[in-house]
Amino acid sequence: MTGPITVTFYDGLSSLPKEARVQWISMELLEVEHGGVRNTWPIKDPRFSWEATGGSLRLSFGTPPQVVIITDDLVKRQFQEHFQRTAKHRKADATVPLLFSRPILFLLSLVALGVAVYIWLMPLLAGWMATLLPVDADRRIGEAYWSSMAPTLKLDSARSAALQRFGDRLELAPEFKLRFHVAVDDHVNAFALPGGHIVVYTGILDRMKEQGELAALLAHEGTHVQLRHSTRSIMRELSGAVFLSLIIGDVGTLSTLVAEHADNLRGLAYSRRLETEADAVGMERMAADGVDPQGMVQLLHLLEREAQAMPEGLAFLSSHPLTKERIAAAVEKAGTLKEAPAQDAELKSLFEALSGPK
Repeated sequence: MTGPITVTFYDGLSSLPKEARVQWISMELLEVEHGGVRNTWPIKDPRFSWEATGGSLRLSFGTPPQVVIITDDLVKRQFQEHFQRTAKHRKADATVPLLFSRPILFLLSLVALGVAVYIWLMPLLAGWMATLLPVDADRRIGEAYWSSMAPTLKLDSARSAALQRFGDRLELAPEFKLRFHVAVDDHVNAFALPGGHIVVYTGILDRMKEQGELAALLAHEGTHVQLRHSTRSIMRELSGAVFLSLIIGDVGTLSTLVAEHADNLRGLAYSRRLETEADAVGMERMAADGVDPQGMVQLLHLLEREAQAMPEGLAFLSSHPLTKERIAAAVEKAGTLKEAPAQDAELKSLFEALSGPK
């Protein structure tokens, strides 16, 4: 296990996979190099974990977790055998030195409380306060975000126009004007920005067989916009820096801050609760628009198959966690909505024009 190897790397901030180099610098220490930055991963640290799944070896470390995916069979086997022997978490010492008397414990408790407030309470407060901002704040933040992000995407103007026509056929976010974009990229991915920009990668678009799957994807992302999930997630992600801006209502400063962090925010992860909510509300929107809500179930099964087929397919799932419970909830929700309507000829025609030859 000598010498660096090239691996697929997720930095915990973006849903896009990157290339990194990994090598052992001791029996218990990995070095991960990405973009000229080298970090060490102690494999006995409680924040380190590993699992063999889907034909690959997945290593995870830190908060938010950074992920390394190894697919080479020989390297994967060597790493796995080493982890099975050595990668076990240390247990806390059973004894406490006399030095830790009550006053010191009290001070340590105060420090721990302060850390807890900063890590857990401040993001919750920032997310809650984001809902108190006017809706126009979402648009301003989203535009700042989009201005920084758009030059980094390879946009297909013709397919974007076709996707816009498809999306305009549906009513997905009554309070926002949704703007749809197709990015030429093989990764299975899509995301929504505050205020209404929705980006769909060709990697997921070209894998769809039915217009219901695309309608479900847009309904899901449109619900994130309408319910301000993206804004709340951004506020939580940048809580320490934006808390004062939220308190004094300085949306201009907030917009600038978001723009500066645009690339890092591309893959903001939603909680399982928000994902399930976006599925359920999106299905209600589909039914109201005369689209079979079973399309959401089909979309989730498509994502499930892609995640099993190739590690790169995890790009969407890294920011949109998929679980058996989420799929089951979608199936149950579909059963509570009205019966499937007749196939919408206009939507089918728009989908075929957008998809092109398969």
